[in-house]
Amino acid sequence: MTATPQTSDLLPGFDHAAFDSNAVFRVLLDAMSRPGRIYDLPVQTVSPDGLNATATATLLAMTDMDTTIWLSPTCATKAASDHLKFHCGCPITTDVTQADFAVARIEDDLSFVTDLAVGNAEYPDQSATLILIVEKIENGPAMTLSGPGIKDTHSLAIKDLPQSFHAWRAENHHLFPCGVDVIFASPTQIAALSRTTRIEVN
Repeated sequence: MTATPQTSDLLPGFDHAAFDSNAVFRVLLDAMSRPGRIYDLPVQTVSPDGLNATATATLLAMTDMDTTIWLSPTCATKAASDHLKFHCGCPITTDVTQADFAVARIEDDLSFVTDLAVGNAEYPDQSATLILIVEKIENGPAMTLSGPGIKDTHSLAIKDLPQSFHAWRAENHHLFPCGVDVIFASPTQIAALSRTTRIEVN
């Protein structure tokens, strides 16, 4: 039998659950509708071992008992699992194909991304969202973005983003209306790439 974590052992969630959750949710919506634009995390929250504050806030705002989370080996600490189960009520899976949200660090083996759900022609919304924990997000020239939500082009740089990510994203873009959306989560900032975003690697 799995032991239930004691409340006293858990970190707190949002200070003001409804207000903070709504604030983060609105920023995430803006980030997804304006790909590549960098947003500051609008609240302060503590994070369990394995996650950073922005990834934690994103999951607190976006998940509930009907959303399944997959955590990469470096993120899948007991503290992280207990925190999410307690505050979100969400199931944690070890099968990445079942994930509504997949969380990993930029330095992890990202080969799992090809197994993420991409939805189907009837239900393209039944796809996964990838949350990548990164060190830094900048308005740098590493990537030139274009597509819906971007006037002309937009530049974005993610430190240590591997070439394999770009190869996967190019394939993912061609799956539209299916495909995986990506959220970059630095310690204090958020940026997103929707499945519609075209990327030119510079």
